[in-house]
Amino acid sequence: MLSSKTSLKLSKSLCDRARVLAEKAGYSSLEEYVEHVLERETAKLEEASTREDVEKKLTGLGYLE
Repeated sequence: MLSSKTSLKLSKSLCDRARVLAEKAGYSSLEEYVEHVLERETAKLEEASTREDVEKKLTGLGYLE
């Protein structure tokens, strides 16, 4: 199955940091690493059963105060 792709713009500094981590972790590309991280974090949020659970997780990730 061939999946469609889209582009996403990220800051250069974040891409540079992610590229270093991707290489250290053995990913074949920055894209593979970013996709894996987004899949994992998205799955965590999808598992949240209530708005409160989502807010707790987002706070834990540093997105909310």
